[in-house]
Amino acid sequence: MKVAILTAAILSAAVTHSVFASTVAEREYQRGYDDCRHGRYDQDQHGESYKKGCRAAEDHPQTHSPAAQKDTATTKHASHAKVSDLKGMNSIKAIDVMTSRGFTSVDSITSGDTLYGIYYNAKTHQCIQLTNANNHVVSVDDIGKHPNCN
Repeated sequence: MKVAILTAAILSAAVTHSVFASTVAEREYQRGYDDCRHGRYDQDQHGESYKKGCRAAEDHPQTHSPAAQKDTATTKHASHAKVSDLKGMNSIKAIDVMTSRGFTSVDSITSGDTLYGIYYNAKTHQCIQLTNANNHVVSVDDIGKHPNCN
């Protein structure tokens, strides 16, 4: 009898753990999708589910997320240009990549040793800020609006 109860307890714990892990994986996928959709990806601090969500957002920006599918009805832009891969890149190369992806530099701000470049893509209507320090991109942020992003 004790063996049967112990076996049932172990089996129950294993099933509960796998269900929880699946839920966590789904949440991480969704978080990765949402972050990359908004240009906030940091590949060094996230697991495989997060990375898969991010790749899905970049490959098919309006089809993999229930939240993204809801946004499709309210947005007039079918897709966004990929920018999440710029973090950590050499600043000069990042500027070339932005240009190749349809962005135009519309403003820049310097504060100490940090340069903030604002880029606009007229096709996707993205307004992106690249923060550069020590000759590398330290963050990529979709800032939504800027006086020169129009």
